Amino acid sequence: MRKVLTIGMIVVGIALMVISYFGLTAPWGAERVANSEPRLQFAPLIFVLGVMMAFGSALVYELLPDKD
Repeated sequence: MRKVLTIGMIVVGIALMVISYFGLTAPWGAERVANSEPRLQFAPLIFVLGVMMAFGSALVYELLPDKD
């Protein structure tokens, strides 16, 4: 069970990072710095939450008991 939760948290964390960076934060084709505002104001927060979830998966793996 802990392997499934750990892998799930890693996948969701990486998905949040990729979606928030490429889809919501980085404006593709911006010609000037003035046009480089993120599409969603709290997109960097979503990226940070993805990083925290990916690294938090280590806590889940270590704190949940193993079914040996």
